[in-house]
Amino acid sequence: MLSKLKMQGEAVVITGGGAGIGKAAAAALCEMGATSIIVGRTEGTLLDTQTEFLAKGWKCEIFVADVSREEDVARLAKWVADSAFEVKAIVNNAGNNFSASLHELPTARWRELMATNLDSVYFMCRDFIPLLLRTKGPSIVNVASTFGVIGNPRMPVYCATKGGVVNLTRQLAIDYGAQGLRVNSVCPGSTLSPRYKGYIDKGLVKMDAVKARIMLGRPADCDEIGDVIAFLVSDAASFVTGATMMVDGGQTIH
Repeated sequence: MLSKLKMQGEAVVITGGGAGIGKAAAAALCEMGATSIIVGRTEGTLLDTQTEFLAKGWKCEIFVADVSREEDVARLAKWVADSAFEVKAIVNNAGNNFSASLHELPTARWRELMATNLDSVYFMCRDFIPLLLRTKGPSIVNVASTFGVIGNPRMPVYCATKGGVVNLTRQLAIDYGAQGLRVNSVCPGSTLSPRYKGYIDKGLVKMDAVKARIMLGRPADCDEIGDVIAFLVSDAASFVTGATMMVDGGQTIH
């Protein structure tokens, strides 16, 4: 089992990898021996994370891109291909959120979140699948949400995008399974990422209410989600594909 968790420098591309769940996944993969290629929009955040990782002796590359933009993803894929990395996996983690009832939601805001949360997964999978199919035991992990399978008040576009991620994941698992590509989604529940902590600080999230919905009585730390992502990337999960992995402390069984 432990040998199947180890990697030999193969590259894993993680979008939204500079902070939060993406950073935690990148760290877990680096510990396993991968080369993490972390992608994000803010160069300073990426550089800080890279400096931290390199100081630990980990292999880490960074790339500044907005993966909601088709041309940025094409630029990223070309850079990875030209760099001759052996791409073991991609982790589609980039995402955003906001609250608004549907009848109050401007079209531009709907399309903005669709682009960030769902179009980015389409662009990344489309452009990287040819690279992944050259590698032994490749995989894709798409980070969705518990709100991709259950509803939540005043979050119609977020729930729609994450539901789309879950079902796109299943379809890709069907279409590419015969070629050896595994595709899974991870659905985190409430997780203490920097963005979520910001909601708490602003009073937008009531922690007592959150804890009441979780069987383990607390939100997750980012590394608890990152560890599951890293497992799904690894050969230890070699017979797992098309799965919707709930990492929610029991939220969705309540």
